[in-house]
Amino acid sequence: MSSDYTQQQTLGELQKAEQLSLQLTVPPAEVPGYRIEKLLGQGAFGQVWLGRDLNTGRQVAVKFYLHRGGVNWSLLSREVKHLVNMSTGRHIVQVLGVGWEAEPPYYVMEYLENGSIEDLVRARGSLGIGEAVALFREIAEGLNYAHGKGVLHCDLKPANVLLDQDWRPRLADFGQSRMSHEQAPSLGTLFFMAPEQADLTASVDAKWDVYALGAILYTMLVGSPPYRSSEMVEQLDTAGSLPERLKRYRDTIFASPAPMLHYRRRGADKQLCQIVDQCLAKRAESRFSNVQQVLQSLQRRDTARLKRPLYLLGIVAPILLSLLMMMFSMRSIGVAKQNSLAAVHEWSLKSNQFAAMFAARTLESEIGKLFREVEDEAGRTELREELLRLTGAATTQLNVIAGGDANAVHVEALKRHAAFEALKQYLGDRIARLSGRNKGTSGEGMFNSLFVTDERGTNVGIAFSDPKEQLDQSPVGRNFAYRSYFSGERGDGLGSRKSSDYSATTHTHLSASFRSTSTGKWKVAISAPIWPKVSEEESDEQSAKIKPVGVLVLTINLGDFDLLGATGTEEQSRLAVLVDGRAGAQQGTLLQHPVLKTMESKYQETKVFEAVPQIDDRQLSALRDNGLVDYEDPSAVYEVGEEFEGRWVAAIQQVRLPRDDDRGSEMTSDLWVLVQERTQFVETPVMQLGARLQREWLFEFAAIISVVLLMWYFVIRIGKTNVTQTAHQDGGNSLNYVGLKSTIDH
Repeated sequence: MSSDYTQQQTLGELQKAEQLSLQLTVPPAEVPGYRIEKLLGQGAFGQVWLGRDLNTGRQVAVKFYLHRGGVNWSLLSREVKHLVNMSTGRHIVQVLGVGWEAEPPYYVMEYLENGSIEDLVRARGSLGIGEAVALFREIAEGLNYAHGKGVLHCDLKPANVLLDQDWRPRLADFGQSRMSHEQAPSLGTLFFMAPEQADLTASVDAKWDVYALGAILYTMLVGSPPYRSSEMVEQLDTAGSLPERLKRYRDTIFASPAPMLHYRRRGADKQLCQIVDQCLAKRAESRFSNVQQVLQSLQRRDTARLKRPLYLLGIVAPILLSLLMMMFSMRSIGVAKQNSLAAVHEWSLKSNQFAAMFAARTLESEIGKLFREVEDEAGRTELREELLRLTGAATTQLNVIAGGDANAVHVEALKRHAAFEALKQYLGDRIARLSGRNKGTSGEGMFNSLFVTDERGTNVGIAFSDPKEQLDQSPVGRNFAYRSYFSGERGDGLGSRKSSDYSATTHTHLSASFRSTSTGKWKVAISAPIWPKVSEEESDEQSAKIKPVGVLVLTINLGDFDLLGATGTEEQSRLAVLVDGRAGAQQGTLLQHPVLKTMESKYQETKVFEAVPQIDDRQLSALRDNGLVDYEDPSAVYEVGEEFEGRWVAAIQQVRLPRDDDRGSEMTSDLWVLVQERTQFVETPVMQLGARLQREWLFEFAAIISVVLLMWYFVIRIGKTNVTQTAHQDGGNSLNYVGLKSTIDH
């Protein structure tokens, strides 16, 4: 801790010091020219006594510093220096004398008999609105004066604001003050100290005093400081060290809701409460920059309150002027409608961007969970042993299949091995367990199959989540080394290449999307390598050369992911879909869309793949850049997708993969989430508002004309009455004049 700090007492220590001070009756020393009369108070390092000037009889306060060991004399010297520098300030306590060479050291300041703001609040509980604002204004003026001298108080609180004989505030105790150009930190008092000030490495800032100023006003209005509670006091007092106490103070403020009790004060206007709020802003950048801004805001409040009586007088003028404004209202309505449409388009686009991001993050979370589950399954000893038992027993058949010379005989021979049935039974049990663990979540029903390939990509066993689902042509015995789920590549390779050209993936991988030949659904696969058992005697270099003995693959139906919690309303006004972003001919293909469900149903009957909707390159590029407010759903060109015709507001977000440090910078998948909302649905409220405004314009125009005519009627009536009265008065005056002239003439 820097030597520029004085030790901070806990609240309990302060109360104990106050009780001990009442027991002292003998002053610690004599002060030349003054008579010490009684003890006023006691702090961590000294005492304050009431004294009297022997020459003038004026009462003074004498502050003795009794404990040299804990006192930073540079701070005390700075305090006196700053008080002397501001001696001309009306709102600053005046220093009358200094005795640094005495034992103990002391300084003499003027005595303010009415105590402090703290005493006043303690006695009353809270102050009246007018009184609190008046005191607050003068405190701010005094603080602004100090800042003008380059002095920042840094420990402003009700106890340091004294009241003179006229009950006007004076700033005192500049022991923690700093010059504005200093970089040294300074600790204030808990609950009046800005959160960023409660840091032993903080640099001094005028906004600290702004926060304390707001805390004082809050205290005068409410009766207690902001954020203070018995629980927080106990939590701070139990801190083991000063840095820990400061950290708890900061963390509690940022975790707590903003103070709101001042809004409940009867008579507290909104502008005054907003001044308190901006002073007490948790983030320094949201606070007033200086005290001058606080005073200006207070002045604006006063000006607004003075103008309130004039508002009623101003009602008539706007009504009359509206006649002129009516000439431009139709044009204004049109312009406003266009601007509003642009605004709602922008709002809808941002809303869809957020929804797309939310849906993408939800999908990322699901994929991350599935990555971990597949990794756990691939690492099971029982799976490795079952796989090795089968590959050892069917070595001949697997060699032939991997070489590309296999026929049905070799495949049937593979299936006749007892190890094949054992592996198949094991996979069936495991996918049932996986489906059971995900039951009731967004992943329910999305699992399609779980299968294993050997180290060269041959499918040696498969199980389906639905036992009723069977393939017309089983994939067992076929080599899929070219598939991305086996090789770990971003996309599939060429099936015509040899299996030896591909290597088993060494990391958990999300495959490229592909269409199921059994259901017609779009799927992806999550795969993980199955590693052989590594003995403890093998070196790291030997372990690094070990290759997987197989790959475990879990296939997932993309259409079963619930991206937004609901696929949209009955009118399909808003929906989320999945898009394939993989470069190539398949880029922009819709992988999940309501239209695809109809296509999948047809495929179940015909077993014929239909062309699926695909976003064109122009729209896809625009979507990736900033989104589109005139997106055209590609499914609308199909007979089953007519309900998706028209313009949409759409935004897109790429799905990221779980981080894997072994894979470098690769963090994204080829899946994109697209959220689209009907433009008509977005624009309808604005169009309805425009039509309503036009009708309202006609009614308002007729009403205003009626009011104007009625007002002119009364004006004319009053004018005629005044003319008549004036004529009578003028006539009477004429008679009086004639009578007076006659009297004078006679």
